[in-house]
Amino acid sequence: MKLIKLLLLSFLLISSLPSYAGKIYRFLDEDGVSTMSKSLPSYAAQKGYDVLDDVSLRLIERVYSREELARIQQRQALIDEKNDLIKQQKQAEKQRRLEQRVRDRNLIARYPTTEVLMRSRDEDLLYRQTQINDIKDLLAHNIVKLADLQKNAAEQEISGEKISVNLKKRLSATQREIDNNKRSITVAENDKKDVSQQYNADLERLEYLLDLIAARPRH
Repeated sequence: MKLIKLLLLSFLLISSLPSYAGKIYRFLDEDGVSTMSKSLPSYAAQKGYDVLDDVSLRLIERVYSREELARIQQRQALIDEKNDLIKQQKQAEKQRRLEQRVRDRNLIARYPTTEVLMRSRDEDLLYRQTQINDIKDLLAHNIVKLADLQKNAAEQEISGEKISVNLKKRLSATQREIDNNKRSITVAENDKKDVSQQYNADLERLEYLLDLIAARPRH
């Protein structure tokens, strides 16, 4: 028991020695040469230095210069920025997976089979194409109407008459209708294309989900 107490006391004494150990400074002198000294010159304090144990030369502390601290802070800022970006990407991916699960559940609930989806797709696209055809028919009608109005205007000019105010208004209104018809057709055709692509993507996803469900073991 006495031996254990002596060993414990020796350990405590040894452990407390570093706190009483002296210090030695390591720094770059005015010529840029690494130097160790018991005292620290004022010029060295501004450039950064190491504090060493004067017996073991173990590094106790590194005192950074302003330039070193600025570089460290800059590196840390880059690390923090990278970590924040990684965190945001993980959160975005988590949100994407959550939204995908919701879309998958809605897709299966709406279309229990691929046949139901394809039938819905065909009906929707047919309806949209019918609307496009109606606008095209209206466009053709307005083009003919404009040609007739232009013919009337030309006849008035040939006869030496001025084009009437009413005819000018009709010409302008018909041209605006033609321009609107063309824009409506472009918008409708683009919408139909987007809807068709979405249906095809939904069909591919639905086939994948139904295959997963079919592959699940049944109890």
